[in-house]
Amino acid sequence: MRLIIPIIASTLQIFAPAALAAADWTVRVTPFNQVFPALELSQARRTQPANQTDHILGAGSGLISVSVRAHHAGEHVLLRIEIPALGPAQNFAATLAESDVTYHLHPPLDWTAAQLRLLPTPLNTHLNIQLTRDGVAVGANVVGISLRPLDEALYFVRDGKDRVDLSWIFAAYVDEHDAVVDRILDSARQSGIIENFDGYAGADPDNVQRQVWAIWQALSERGIRYSGADPAIERGPNVFSQRVRFLADTWADRSANCIDGSVLIASVLQRMGLRAFLVLVPGHAFVGYYTDADARQAAYLETTLLGGHVRTPDKRPAFARTLKLNVAQRASLGGFTAALAAGQARHSRAAAKLDGRHHPDFAVIDIDAARAYGIRAIATGSAELPASKTRWRSARRIGSQPKPAEATGTALNYAAPNRNVNAAPPSASERDTSRVPR
Repeated sequence: MRLIIPIIASTLQIFAPAALAAADWTVRVTPFNQVFPALELSQARRTQPANQTDHILGAGSGLISVSVRAHHAGEHVLLRIEIPALGPAQNFAATLAESDVTYHLHPPLDWTAAQLRLLPTPLNTHLNIQLTRDGVAVGANVVGISLRPLDEALYFVRDGKDRVDLSWIFAAYVDEHDAVVDRILDSARQSGIIENFDGYAGADPDNVQRQVWAIWQALSERGIRYSGADPAIERGPNVFSQRVRFLADTWADRSANCIDGSVLIASVLQRMGLRAFLVLVPGHAFVGYYTDADARQAAYLETTLLGGHVRTPDKRPAFARTLKLNVAQRASLGGFTAALAAGQARHSRAAAKLDGRHHPDFAVIDIDAARAYGIRAIATGSAELPASKTRWRSARRIGSQPKPAEATGTALNYAAPNRNVNAAPPSASERDTSRVPR
């Protein structure tokens, strides 16, 4: 099976520049003066300085960008950036090395996930940026923005012939180190289905299936049921987004729509050492995982069957034949085997279009590949772990996979098909917004 993951979100900069503040400096907020904190929190910041010939300064994503033309070589500039809903203003300083050259400043904003979680709906507010040159304040630019909730996932943007596929954002809601995952694993250990959660250690696909079945039973015993609530927020024509609930919300409410259930199960599978992926089809999502360490065989789970009552099959699957089942195990086995069959059937119907050329309606987002590309968990539910530690542990198994080499491409080409996950990830130059045609 060919798994596809889209290009990094910084390409959004081609859309909708904001108004001029002065003749020699401008502010751009993309897309369309909307701020999606999930895009910022889901991307690892640049670890190497930008190519100086591009005149890009700052480790921010570039979704908020300030262009400043240098008055003289060595000019010191300071940005004071404030979004009233997000607390105190933040500062970003830079030195413009060359005279009469336009620099693009990408300030790394200090987003706080816990604070953003308090925003339940979009908020119309403003972005206030003040510029100081060599210690002298020269003016301010106030841009009206729509600040979007943290659980709003922007997955596709279109502007005329230009378009950006951002469906990788769903991987950011998979958090293998969320405290909820620990609770699920604790419950699954008591199921009697499996003794150890050791991933692919035994090289036995049946053992893998028993591990996943134990997770399914734990969710069933928690009473988590499928909810048919429509998660869509924006359906175009330019912006496409939907709500994705965080694991703690799904766990507390005991309900999950298709994407909620898929990111929840994928989070647990990743923690167990199994390689999981999300499958997107029109109006729906389900979860898949490999049953072998070589990623040659995959299984799929239809999450709409969460909490459903399905009769235990007359002929047990191979992974359950040797077990003496109690009442809870028989009940969960019926739902799990039905979910496997329904997931396989749905994937078979969609397989021909899961080729990277039918986005955003059809996509496969491999979580390990997303982590390798720099897409990290937003991690709002991991209060026990410092953010830096969470990010490090999120990549725990990438080192065991063949590590992609650094690519050396140039500007992104929107006509080019998306990369296979086995190809090299986009290089720093490819991710820089200044290289994208405007």
